[in-house]
Order: sequence, then structure tokens, then C-alpha cells
Amino acid sequence: MLIHLKLDNFKIWKTTGPIRLAPVTLLLGTNSSGKSSLIQSLLLIRQTVKGDDPSLDLNFGDPEAGDSVTLGRFTDVVTHRVYGNQIGIEFRWSKTGEATDSAIFSAHYSQGRDGLAVLADLHLGRGRQGFTVKRYKENAYRLWVADQSRMRGQSEDFRPQRSFAFSVAALDRLERDGIQIDNVGPQLLDELGRIIYLGPVRRLAQRDYVWSGRMPTTIGDDGSKAVDALIASGVAGKLATKKRRPRPPEARLIDETAAWLNRMDLADNLSVKQLGSSTRYELLVTRQGETSNIKDVGVGVSQVLPVIVAALHAPPGHIVIVEEPESHLHPLAESLLAELFATVSKERGVQFIIETHSEHLFRRMQTLFAKQQVLKSDCAMYFVEREGNEAKLRELEANDYGAVANWPPNFFGDSLAETREQARLMFERQKLERQK
Repeated sequence: MLIHLKLDNFKIWKTTGPIRLAPVTLLLGTNSSGKSSLIQSLLLIRQTVKGDDPSLDLNFGDPEAGDSVTLGRFTDVVTHRVYGNQIGIEFRWSKTGEATDSAIFSAHYSQGRDGLAVLADLHLGRGRQGFTVKRYKENAYRLWVADQSRMRGQSEDFRPQRSFAFSVAALDRLERDGIQIDNVGPQLLDELGRIIYLGPVRRLAQRDYVWSGRMPTTIGDDGSKAVDALIASGVAGKLATKKRRPRPPEARLIDETAAWLNRMDLADNLSVKQLGSSTRYELLVTRQGETSNIKDVGVGVSQVLPVIVAALHAPPGHIVIVEEPESHLHPLAESLLAELFATVSKERGVQFIIETHSEHLFRRMQTLFAKQQVLKSDCAMYFVEREGNEAKLRELEANDYGAVANWPPNFFGDSLAETREQARLMFERQKLERQK
């Protein structure tokens, strides 16, 4: 679970200051205010450490390679030119959610050749299992192991590859300490590998789908494999029924997805249909007694399906990051997204980081506070706003009843003022009609 994030000189952020990440974190704010940049920083490190180019200290992304984010060059990311013209990215993660049990990734990057980033310093790991490196000249780094005050030396071998891992030559030079720090990089890789990202633009429904015959391990950044997961679940359920066996665990995905769609008043049931003996399948939606191909129902269903599947398909301990989950939904469905995230987080230990503009989602989260179904420690809510060319972060302070004392004025509109204006106009018109 990610518990802390801090950015310096990253895109629109001069500095975020320390951000507490909770089991459910909501990021609200105006358009182009910097919300997405918070998410992009995590995806940037993820695609860097999972990449295959050891020469890249930061992988700014290649659209042809299917990277989650493409940020251009160093100068496109550094905007404020403070802190020595360096980018700073820091986050902590913890299995228990406690800071005392956390590990840290804290790095700064300078501008290198050809618009690339060069690692300036890095602190990675947990206590005595960590290490620190600092660049002191071209490609050469000084290294400290764990909390030892004595520097272990300076060498080109001590340059971490992809900002987290050491070469075999470096580990051999460190002997016993090399064995110790060799475990640090995989811990970061494991944590970032738990991130499931779903972007704001999701794949539209198709009339039929080619299914590989297995449950996909990921649904893709655009949700393109969400229906594959539902097909795998539906086929598993049908096979169990045909053989008169209990429904297997994987069959629950389509059942639970249908149940949430039903609560959202979007569908009564979901089913899959094989087209002949081919590998092509239809996803069918039943509503008010009529069954239709998913292509023939409202776009809101196809847009929310990946959100629901991402939440329900995520293994415990994973981190689901979603941008604009409310896309194309009606108000009731938007509000029930809050219940989906809160329920899955509580029952299955999945963390959610949600970027949203939805008043209905936010208001339902307030109601869950009031019902004591969500505690303040379980949910962090932030409002991001732009002041000139800088982004500013405001943590929304909700009490035990869900009331927010420091809500920015008029973000969701001034509903009370609208009601007053409607009443005033109504009375004026009634008065004029009586005079006639």
C-alpha cells in the first residue's frame, strides 16, 4: 500500500509537500490543475523500473511502446526550475499502512544529454535494508549502505540501473552488503507491479470479442481486457453448471459485476455467448427482461465495466488508480462508485487512488463518513487548484459526520444560490401573472 507521495518541480507542481495516501484517496479539482500529474509520477517510476533499458534513469515514455505515460523530455517535465533545476519524486509504501513499517523511494534527477534525465541522488529501501547513492561526476556515484555513516566508495559501478537495481559488478564489490541491498530493488519492483491503472479514455464496446481461453492477468490501461475477464468468468460458471459442479471462484467476477451494475440501475444481469464453435464471444446485457449485445446499450455501461472489473479483479494488496471513473454515468451510478471503492477496499484490502470531478461520488463518500462505514483514517480527500502557473494542494478536512470545513467555494456550483435565484424568479413571475 502506498502511504506517502511528494513531488518537487514536477510539471505544474513546484512542490506538493507531503501527501498522505489512504486506502481510498480522492483527488478533486478543476481541469488542468495538476491532479493527473500526481498519478503520472507513479506511473513514470513504474514504467522506468519495469523497462528493459538500463541506460534510462527515467523513462519518459514512448507512445509506440505502449507506455502508460509519455511526458516528452526533461525540459517538458521541469517547469519551475527550482531546487537546482531538479525533478524530485518521493513515495513510501507499507504492508501494514504504518509509516514505521514503510520503505521509501526518494530520488532527484538532473538534465542530461539529448533531453534525458540523469539520477542525481537516490535513497531506497527500509532502514538497514536500504541504500543511498549520490552522483559526484559523470556517471560515477558514491554509495552508502543502510544507515552506515561510512561511504562504501565511489564508482561508475555504483550507478543504479533504471533508478533501482545494481549491476552484478557492483554487488560483487560490496560482498556481504551486496547480498543485503540486492533484495531492495525487487521489493520496489513488486510494489509498483501491484499498480493497476485505468485511464480516463476507455475502450468502447465491441460486438464480439476474441477470447484467448484464459483469465487475463491485467485489464490494460484502457480497460480493453475487462470483457475478456468477464468472458473467462462467464465460461467458468457455465462449465460448472453443465457439469453440475459448484461455481468456481473465478465465476464470481461476472456475478459480482452484474450485481454492481444492478445497484447502479444500469443492468439486471450479464452473460456470455459463444459464436458457434469459434473463439469469438458476445457479452450480453439483460435489462428489464430484454437481453442485448453490449454494443447496443448505453455507452455508460461499457465505460464503467472496466472500473468495476478493475476493482473486483484486483488481488488483495494491489493499488487501483482510476481517472474519471464517472465518465458517461448518471448521478445514482456515480454515487455508488464511492460505495464500490469503499467496500472493496475494506473487504479485500485493495487500495484506490481516484481522480474525479464527480460531485455525486464525493457526496456519497461524505454520507459513508456519516454512517461510520468509512473512517477518516480510511479515506483522504484532496482538492487541487491552480494559482497562476503553480498547482496547490488542499487536504479536505472532513469530520466524523462527513462535513468538510474547508471546501473551496463554488467548485460544484453554488446550489443554495441557484435555489434562491429560482425561487426569486418564480415569485416574480407569479406576481406578474396575478397582475395580468
